Amino acid sequence: MQKVLVFIGVFFACFYASAYGASWQGLPDGICAKYAAQEFEKIAPQPGVNWLKYNYDWVLQARQAGWVVKTSVRDVIPGAIVEWQGLKRDGGHVAIVRRVLANRIIVEEMNVGTTTGTAVYNFGGESHQSPVTDGWNKISIRSILYSDLLKMDNKKFMGYIWPVRQSDYEQNPDKYTVSSVDQLKTKEPRYKSFKEYWAPTYMIKEFDKIAPAPGANWTGNVKEWIQNAQAAGWVTALDCNEVQIGTITIQYNPVDKLVKVGLICAIKKDLLTLDLRKSDLSPFRETVTTSDLQKPDKEGYLLLGCILPVRQNPLGLPTNSINK
Repeated sequence: MQKVLVFIGVFFACFYASAYGASWQGLPDGICAKYAAQEFEKIAPQPGVNWLKYNYDWVLQARQAGWVVKTSVRDVIPGAIVEWQGLKRDGGHVAIVRRVLANRIIVEEMNVGTTTGTAVYNFGGESHQSPVTDGWNKISIRSILYSDLLKMDNKKFMGYIWPVRQSDYEQNPDKYTVSSVDQLKTKEPRYKSFKEYWAPTYMIKEFDKIAPAPGANWTGNVKEWIQNAQAAGWVTALDCNEVQIGTITIQYNPVDKLVKVGLICAIKKDLLTLDLRKSDLSPFRETVTTSDLQKPDKEGYLLLGCILPVRQNPLGLPTNSINK
């Protein structure tokens, strides 16, 4: 398995303090807090998210409102909300835990990416500002090692809010015990033949949403994907003028022996926008010209080729036209 490039810092800041009580429904669409609250309410017992006297200190307020909260990074269950706060109480972030693995958690979140502007919104009778990222109103997933949870960029881990009432927990605490032994035995699920929460697998999932059946049916080392995909009946290309939306791009750094796998998500004349993921699945994008993609980039990555979401016919030719 190839190591996947880790670069480009992600800035996320989704909520700021408010001095007045308000319902979470009053938060703007696109912000991390509203998405986390919405998803928590889908599985939590009544009264749901009842702690927002102000949009900060979620763990503290939830504890006071009768919810089970945990402050150990491994004391987590699916459906919990995880909270981080700025080191100087200068903004924070929340996400919903979707899966618990032996060495990390998988979360879903909103408003994660590169900052593009600022949103002004009203909450609790007050006007507030939130940074807007290119992940505004977009759901993204992230794979976070327990060792990385305590500090995310400039934010510290505050704890988890379980979708369990404290009164229910006290009646039968054994029912909710998190077994460290069982947790360590948890294996990462597979998507086809690949680990599900591996960055290249994310691109295969996106490819499969666009490509005809059977979808990605190749295997092997990422460096061999081009030849393996071609052998499995897919159109491949090195000429970037032949690509279309949904095309997988594979670049390789021979010095550092790193692979960068992207997916073309937009084409405007000779400009290609690539959707990429860090090793922790955090999203970022790059916009390059077709000619530049075929040259070594500033990080030393060389294009190995592209896999188009187009099947070959028996003669090895595309079965449908290509949008250049």
